[in-house]
Amino acid sequence: MSILLGAPVWYGNRPFKRTIEELYKLGLDYFEFSLDYPLPDCMEEGERKEIKGLLEEFDLKIAFHSPLDISLAHPREGVADASMTVLRGCMEFSADFLPLSLYYNFHLNPSVSTFKLEEVRERIKIKGLGRCEEIAKMASEFGILVSVENDLVPFEWSDLIFDALSAPSLHFTFDVGHAIMAEVLHPRIKRREGSYLDYLKRWIEKCGAKILVVHLHDCSISEKQDHLSIGKGELNFDAVFKLLKGTNCKYLVIETFWRNKEKEEMTYEEMRKNVELCRSYL
Repeated sequence: MSILLGAPVWYGNRPFKRTIEELYKLGLDYFEFSLDYPLPDCMEEGERKEIKGLLEEFDLKIAFHSPLDISLAHPREGVADASMTVLRGCMEFSADFLPLSLYYNFHLNPSVSTFKLEEVRERIKIKGLGRCEEIAKMASEFGILVSVENDLVPFEWSDLIFDALSAPSLHFTFDVGHAIMAEVLHPRIKRREGSYLDYLKRWIEKCGAKILVVHLHDCSISEKQDHLSIGKGELNFDAVFKLLKGTNCKYLVIETFWRNKEKEEMTYEEMRKNVELCRSYL
């Protein structure tokens, strides 16, 4: 597998200079920069230039994760319109990093309590597909690759993403933990019996050709906890990587926020172990 390996960076990882230096020491190829509030608005030109300079100095690339506090496919037009305005500003910010910028990742399914109702999902899908067309056009204007990520939404409820991915210019970010935990957290959905590997297989069979990015982390299925350091949960990564080899993935983010089930924060030493393990498969 010829894949670039990255890690997440968010506002809480300041000072960014030190974080980027540490990621470089780990031998990573890039990082995925989350634009959660107050980014990117609070970032002054001098800080942008500093990050660009570090990317060039260390021969690193950057990708971007859209803010989590916007709802692009929200059924209320006012909410969706405001979210699209924020998205445009964030995409424009990411385009300023070209050609060092790899892709722009976003979430699509809205967090609304009525989403579990089939007729509501159908309305949201109609509106959401229209928004996806706008997003694809916007990305084309800025000259960036755009990729939609699966949320904590079960496979059976993910028609919006499946239909959206029919657009040639829209790619897929496959979050392994989300695919598993979405099934674990919605036990009342009628589904075929199977293991977590079966959950992953269904997504890969459906969307494997469109997968550009993989978000990888361990999960504790028994404790319903994801984003764990690799090896600290219950996943068999020999089996997981065997499945991922059947996709068109080009970028892999080690999206591990927790060092263990006690939710102790990741350290650079623990991340180094994750990087070495993933490199052994790539």
